[in-house]
Amino acid sequence: MDKDHFQLEDIIKNLKEDGLDPGSSGADHLTFLWKLYQGTQGKLQEATNSLMEFKQQQAEEMKEVENYVAHIRSLTEEREALTTDFEKENIQLRIELEKLQVQQESQLKEVEEMLYQEGLNEIAQSSPSEQIAYLLVERATLLEKLDLLEHKCDSQLENLSDINRQDELQQIHQTLEEELYQQRESMKRTKETLNKEQLSFIQNPWKKLFGIRKNADRLSADISTYDEALDKEKKMRECIERDLDEAARRLQMSHGEIRRLTDEILIKDKVISELEQSMQRMQQESEVLKQNLKIAQENDSQELQKAKEYSSRLDKEILALRNRVKSLDSERKKYMEQFDKSTSESLANSPSKQNTNHQDNELLHKSCRLAIEGRECLNQQLLHKLQKLQHEHDETVERNEELESILGETQNKTKEQIEYFESQTAGLQNTIMSLEAELIKLRDGKKERLGTDRGSNGDLTKMQDLQQVLRSREEKITMLTNQLTEERDGKHRLSLELESTHKALQAEKEEIYTSTVKMNELQGDLRSLKRAEQDKNILRAANDELERVNSMQDIKIAKLTEECKRLQTMLNDQKSSNETLIAKEQTFQHLQDKVLDLEKLREENGVQMSESKKKCETLQKQLQEGMNETQKLWEEALELRQEIKSTRQDLQTKREENARLKREIMDMQNKMPRPQSCGDGAEEMVPKFLAGDTLMQQYEEIRQLRQDLHRVQNVCSSAEKELRYERDKKLDMKKEDIALQQENTKLNAELNQVKQKLTSVSATCFSFEAEVEKRQQKIKELELELMKRNQGSKLQSNWQEKLEHEKSRAVNAEKMVLELQQQLRASEHQLQLLQTQITEKKRQEEELKRAKENETKLRAQLQEEQLKRKMLNQSIEDLKQTNKALREKETLLTQNYSALQFKLNQKESLLQSLDDEKNASAKERIYCENNNQKLSEELLQVQQDKEELHKEYNKILNQMDEYVRKNNEKQLRYKAKLSRAKEVHISEVNQRDLYIKQLEMEITLSKSQTEKDQQWISKVTTENEHLLKENQHMLQKLNDQEAIERNYQWQLLSVRNRAHILDEENKQLQEGLLQLYNQVGSLDRVLKKIQALNVEEITKIIPSECLLMTDTPLHLPTGSFSVLGFSSPPGVLKAIHSTNHEGSAETLNLSHSSISEIGYLNVTSPGIAPASPEQTPMPGP
Repeated sequence: MDKDHFQLEDIIKNLKEDGLDPGSSGADHLTFLWKLYQGTQGKLQEATNSLMEFKQQQAEEMKEVENYVAHIRSLTEEREALTTDFEKENIQLRIELEKLQVQQESQLKEVEEMLYQEGLNEIAQSSPSEQIAYLLVERATLLEKLDLLEHKCDSQLENLSDINRQDELQQIHQTLEEELYQQRESMKRTKETLNKEQLSFIQNPWKKLFGIRKNADRLSADISTYDEALDKEKKMRECIERDLDEAARRLQMSHGEIRRLTDEILIKDKVISELEQSMQRMQQESEVLKQNLKIAQENDSQELQKAKEYSSRLDKEILALRNRVKSLDSERKKYMEQFDKSTSESLANSPSKQNTNHQDNELLHKSCRLAIEGRECLNQQLLHKLQKLQHEHDETVERNEELESILGETQNKTKEQIEYFESQTAGLQNTIMSLEAELIKLRDGKKERLGTDRGSNGDLTKMQDLQQVLRSREEKITMLTNQLTEERDGKHRLSLELESTHKALQAEKEEIYTSTVKMNELQGDLRSLKRAEQDKNILRAANDELERVNSMQDIKIAKLTEECKRLQTMLNDQKSSNETLIAKEQTFQHLQDKVLDLEKLREENGVQMSESKKKCETLQKQLQEGMNETQKLWEEALELRQEIKSTRQDLQTKREENARLKREIMDMQNKMPRPQSCGDGAEEMVPKFLAGDTLMQQYEEIRQLRQDLHRVQNVCSSAEKELRYERDKKLDMKKEDIALQQENTKLNAELNQVKQKLTSVSATCFSFEAEVEKRQQKIKELELELMKRNQGSKLQSNWQEKLEHEKSRAVNAEKMVLELQQQLRASEHQLQLLQTQITEKKRQEEELKRAKENETKLRAQLQEEQLKRKMLNQSIEDLKQTNKALREKETLLTQNYSALQFKLNQKESLLQSLDDEKNASAKERIYCENNNQKLSEELLQVQQDKEELHKEYNKILNQMDEYVRKNNEKQLRYKAKLSRAKEVHISEVNQRDLYIKQLEMEITLSKSQTEKDQQWISKVTTENEHLLKENQHMLQKLNDQEAIERNYQWQLLSVRNRAHILDEENKQLQEGLLQLYNQVGSLDRVLKKIQALNVEEITKIIPSECLLMTDTPLHLPTGSFSVLGFSSPPGVLKAIHSTNHEGSAETLNLSHSSISEIGYLNVTSPGIAPASPEQTPMPGP
């Protein structure tokens, strides 16, 4: 009741706290409680809902976890598949490395045999670097000799071209003299007609008028026929010159292509030289690593020798122990026989001897334990050395793989270069064939024109000169093709040598694989003996391998960064290609020799390791036997102790019986009454005799037992000493284990440092990639700017061409106007023309002399004239229309001509003075003929010199043919020797293949035993190989980035050169445009003045202007020369040469650019010239 009351009170208190009034009715109480109940139910529902949500979240999380676990399992399976693939690839690469090593050895033997056959015994014994240096010196001397011969041939060809030019000048001089003779005859005819007209004028004035008109008509007819003949000759000459210009232009194009190809070859050779230098650096680093390997191998060999000595000592000790154990067994048997006899004697001395026996047994246990511990320490040391050798083996395999990748890259580059050279040579041959076909067509056309044209002798000489030049170029091209074939042969030889080295490396890989299999077998045997120790050693080895791999990766990454910097600096330093290729081959061969030496040392170390492992196995077997023997000794000692205890108990019992017997005897004596004196002696002697016999027997038994005990104690003491010795050894082994654990901790710390370095290196790699992307974007922007500039330059060139067309038209129109003016002057002032002819003769003679000096420069100007002629051909069509208008003007001028002839009668008085001047001109003509004779004599001398030079040239060609023949013979000998060496190599390879097959059979037998051991080894190797693959992938990325950077740098250089060329051409074009604008302005002014003047004013002004124009000759009736600027075609050519000399010098500096990038030429106006052609040259392009 009390409890219920208290509960009610508590309920009421809680309700009051919630807000219930105690004085309210029962209904109010129920409503209040119902509200509370509903609130609690709502809270329960909310709680249940939240619980359900939590459960759903847990289920979803569990599903996610399961998916994550499944994903991890799939990743692990993929990783295991990759590891198996990587293992297979590693095996294949090792086989290839062994084959390459075999090939390398065969190649070295072949080189030595070749040198012995050639008689170079001294070089054969020297190193390959010295051999290659000797060959390079001989090659340099031969190249110098060839250069000297080429210079001589070029000088002789130039002399021959000069002689041909002199012949051409002579022919031109002869044609000019014939034209002068014809002009003089025409002048005589005009004088005769004038004399006849004077007589007829006296007779009848009407006849005078009609006669003058007839003579004028005759003169005009003669002039027209002569002009037509000259026009025909000019057209023929222009056609021939066009053909020659096209042939010369194509020859220059072919030469440009040859130069471009040679420049590209030089660039590629320089790139190869840079790669060779990087290879040399890698080889030097590999040499340093090899030296370190040798030092480590020497240290290992010393340690192995120490281990062997220690094992021999252990063998001796084990033999001694065995002998001792045998002696103990024999003694034990003796003791067992004597034990029964010595039980009675050992009872007295038992308590003191038990303590000594316990001490001796403890000493034996300690010595045995120390010996066992020492042997375990030795085993651990040997296992650690084996692990070190395995790490070194793995490192050498990695280095061989790197060398193989470098060899593959060099082979691919050489193949690409050979294909590129072949395509270029094919293109050059096609161009040469097309030029030859065109030359044949030109020759046929010119032979047909020889019958019709007289002035084609000079053209034929030009054709002969061009043919000679073509022949010389063809000879040079043949020389280039021969050089290319020689380079191909050399590269083919290199490829063969590389293939042989690959085979040798593969063979060596197979040998290494067999050695590794044997090593794994031996390790499996050792690990089966001590599995617990193997787990520790495996972890240590894995840590060591990871640290070494990480350190190697850091070193390689640092080396790669250094090489990137060096390659960027080496791009600016470009050296000769052939010498670097030879140096590369030399260093490669030297490296291969060192690789072979290292592999031989590795094989020797493998043999030593196998021997050491066998000894370790024997030692372990002996240790097991010793342990078994010690166990037997312990069992025997226990049995001896039990027997000793039993004997001691027997002795105690016997002593107690003896004491009891003595007491009984004493009691009997005391109890017995003493007999009489007579009988006392006999009665006392009987018990004494009985007691004395039993005591003597007991004492003898005790003595025997004591002797047995002494012997057993000695044996136990010796066994305790041995146990102590073994305990000391075990303590040493424990100390070594502690030291190894400390080293393991250090290695773990170093591993963490290496991982941190790897993260930093990866970050730097990402930064490099970002920089490369930025550079690529900059290069793209530059390319876009260059495209815009090219488009602008093209537009400028089009506008310039249009301007040149318009200027040429204006110049031609001005020429026609001036020709009309001169015709008017000629009709009015025929007398003055005689004076101008005399002055022109003098000028022509001077110009002939100048032409001889300037003909050396004509051929350089032919190219520029070709482009100008193309433009002129376009302008001729425009001029035809202007000719029609001018002909209409000529009809008007002929009408005016009849009116002007009346004025001729007034000037008959001047004829007498002209006759006097004619006589003077005849004298000058005689003087000119004498000069021509002298010139002909000089020409004969020059021809004789030419013949002598031809003879010398033939001699040189014969010498060259002999030299080429000797070289071909040497090459044939060399090929025969190579074929022999190849046969020997094939035979050796077959033998090795048989040996390899035998080894493979052995390997298949050994694989069945090593499969179990390789399962746990594969886990560690897969991780290592995964890291190696990542490193190789990073290296490939770096190499690709370097190649991309090089390509972009070359593109930038080419773009800069093009931009520089275009800028220079734009400047030159602007200067030419300014000059042409000035000339056009002056010409417009002259035309306006001429149009403003009337005919009468022209006739008044002309005489005064003729007196002032001393340097500009008037027009002849023949129309053979130009109107203004120059008096003859040689003068025009000279002016053109003077204008374009600077442009030719600039184009020679840009010979390495492609033909498509040739600048545009400005067409100068030949009509307007300065006062003297020598002083003021035309504006250059």
